[in-house]
Amino acid sequence: MHQVTLHLGETTLTLTAGTAQRLLPIGISTLTQAFGHRMPNALALENAIANVEDAIMPAGQWLPPEARTLGSRDALVSQLIQNATGLPHAQHASREAVENLFSALTRQALQPGFHELQLTQSAESAAALLILREAMHHWNMTEVVVIDKQPGD
Repeated sequence: MHQVTLHLGETTLTLTAGTAQRLLPIGISTLTQAFGHRMPNALALENAIANVEDAIMPAGQWLPPEARTLGSRDALVSQLIQNATGLPHAQHASREAVENLFSALTRQALQPGFHELQLTQSAESAAALLILREAMHHWNMTEVVVIDKQPGD
């Protein structure tokens, strides 16, 4: 089975499957700028969903068909896993847990001034959640896991 990993860069995402690697043309700062460096409202979130889909959907054809687990070393992903599960030391989360966290983001985006308690209130966290949700959904990943950092990471 191939290890599939995702790194959330500032302007690109790095997707690795086995020994092959692809750069995807969207990143955390790209989305935070689109959000106006604050938590997104409904329109900003809707536009960002379309941009993320455009950037990540083509990679689905490149991934091994048996791949179901997405790994990441990124601190933002680790925090999202903890938020999604409600467990402070969680190392993995199901797609359903990520979808539920994303639903919280959409509820908040639709209600100005309302803050979902399970969300980290930062544009960076919202951007990472959007990317993670769309990647898991469109690449048919069932789980996201934290991968131990390597020397130099």
